[in-house]
Amino acid sequence: MSKKSAGPGTEDLNGLLRWRAEHEPESITYTFLDGFLDCDTWREQSLTNAELHRRARALAARIQQNAKRGDRVLVLNHPGLDYVVGIYGSMLAGTVAVPAYPPETTRLNRGLERIRAIVADAQPSCVLIDDETAGTLGESLRSEVAAVERIVSPAVDPALADTWVAPDIAPGDLAVLQYTSGSTGQPKGVMLSHRNLLENLRAGRDAYGVEGRMNGVFWLPPYHDMGLIGGILMALFCGGRARLLAPFAFLRDPLRWVRTMSRYGAYVSAAPNFAYELAAQAAESAPEEISTLDLSQWRVAISGAEPVRSETMSRFARAFAPAGFRRDSFRPSFGLAENTLVVTAQTGGSSLARLDAAELERNQVREAAPGATARVVVGCGASADPRQRVEIVDPGTLERCPAGTVGEIWVSGGSVAQGYWRRAEESDSVFRASLAGTGEGPFLRTGDLGFLRAGELFVTGRLKDLIILRGRNHYPHDLERTAEQAHPRISSGRCVAFSVSADGEEALVLALAAAPRTSEEERSAIAEAVRDRVGELHEIAVREIVFVPRGGIRRTSSGKLQRSAVRAAYLAGEYPREDRARTPYTAPRDEIERTVADAWGRVLGVERVGIHDRFFELGGDSLKAAQLLGDLNTRLGHRLTLSDVAAVHTVEEFAALLGRDEAKQLRVSTDVQVDLG
Repeated sequence: MSKKSAGPGTEDLNGLLRWRAEHEPESITYTFLDGFLDCDTWREQSLTNAELHRRARALAARIQQNAKRGDRVLVLNHPGLDYVVGIYGSMLAGTVAVPAYPPETTRLNRGLERIRAIVADAQPSCVLIDDETAGTLGESLRSEVAAVERIVSPAVDPALADTWVAPDIAPGDLAVLQYTSGSTGQPKGVMLSHRNLLENLRAGRDAYGVEGRMNGVFWLPPYHDMGLIGGILMALFCGGRARLLAPFAFLRDPLRWVRTMSRYGAYVSAAPNFAYELAAQAAESAPEEISTLDLSQWRVAISGAEPVRSETMSRFARAFAPAGFRRDSFRPSFGLAENTLVVTAQTGGSSLARLDAAELERNQVREAAPGATARVVVGCGASADPRQRVEIVDPGTLERCPAGTVGEIWVSGGSVAQGYWRRAEESDSVFRASLAGTGEGPFLRTGDLGFLRAGELFVTGRLKDLIILRGRNHYPHDLERTAEQAHPRISSGRCVAFSVSADGEEALVLALAAAPRTSEEERSAIAEAVRDRVGELHEIAVREIVFVPRGGIRRTSSGKLQRSAVRAAYLAGEYPREDRARTPYTAPRDEIERTVADAWGRVLGVERVGIHDRFFELGGDSLKAAQLLGDLNTRLGHRLTLSDVAAVHTVEEFAALLGRDEAKQLRVSTDVQVDLG
């Protein structure tokens, strides 16, 4: 049973951690589940509250040797307890924690580019790493962080805790710089104070009803606001228990998340819409396993960070109903880093608005008549904080919208962040807006569009992504959904809609990631089906359809489509109009090559794989690489890593790697037999 939240005298997170360590020293708030194959083989790593406080104090003392109060500390540990200690250690040092994610080996250049941008902007005094991060980075960032102290946080001497000097922290002091995922351009650091964090944690606790019941499982990255604040910090705030998985544990096998919820009888978890979609898809192919699970205790399933789809909730609920999951456990929510995290949340179940699609294009909210083309929008609940204001505002006139009209969502309250780090002009325009006519403010301009109905917020899309064609508004996710449903060869979540200027007006372009090795005849059929379907349902013409590698459909760390990045890549000519010529097909020759080719085919959805084909050119990405490892390691007993996938490219090269691994295992086995003899 979870404990009650800390008393009202706690005004900063440092005091909250100290309170837990002093009053509940033997209680365990965080457990990291470290393992690869299944729940039964996972190794649990836990820290009592007293151990957490001592380790964080030791790290804080080490940070204080190189940083002064208010300096930034970049946290680059891999997900796990060291990351948690790094966040609290940074704050206990009186410095500002800058959560970031270490670059993946399979996408090293992209990860390094983002870290360079954060380092240049935040100018940290220290960077916290672990041995794995150090090995991945190597000398890649040496020039950028030449003046930054590298601290291998797991190696910090626990005895340093006795030398820690407690800083004098005020509620308004910065605690975290939360860098937004962004789409193109430089990432922006959202300045969150201790007061911001505590206000939002209090709002989320009350809205979701997790007081005394904060038993959760979280796989979202600890550098993402929902993972850090909604999972890690919320557990400490509520005096609950958070079992943490590495993000790749979910990506390798989406059912691992659900199995863990079942094993520990967890009450709460949170994820974007796409995660529920992936888990439901996996469950539909494993009905026998689902019937052995028990999800009857899962009563708060938070869905946010991207548009919540009614069909996804229904699909997930159907798939896991045999395990006792109930659809009314879903809590559709709206939030953003600029408001710390949560803005509105459903307190129970979900509500839907079935709207006239044509009227919605004109920003009017009208119920769809029978037979009319309808758009279903999921309600995201009322304001999570009764002291917070949510307004719907015309983004052009800055006047409050009349009821029944779509406008930009504006927010004011204690959770609104202090602004963007070192971006005074942009902070003024985004965080300190005023209503025209009345002068009321300041408000945070969220950049999201929606409407209020009976006090509940319905989110319809993003202002910057809105496609305006001949005076009509079109939401890209509607167009993308239509395109995905037009032809079975288009993968779910692998379409991006955007507009470009052509012949003096805006025109629609669709970027599609069709299944690998789609023939020219199939592409023509796909394009024709998409054009017909979009024209029929939306009454607009598609100017151009481009087929891109699956890696070309970019997402942020939280799973959001990066439409601006895809549009920029299209305009830069990065997406060819036709596939590049491939190496002629050569069939696998021996047993290991056939094993690899079959595994690639299962993971990538490719019918025929040749020995010279390259994994990432066939549509592979880091998620698919992780699934490939799970397939080969589970079926054949290998112990390969993502680094192995990054080091080899073709089926032929991968088969050679497997051959070496098998030979190594044989030598080990032979050695063991000799020793036993």
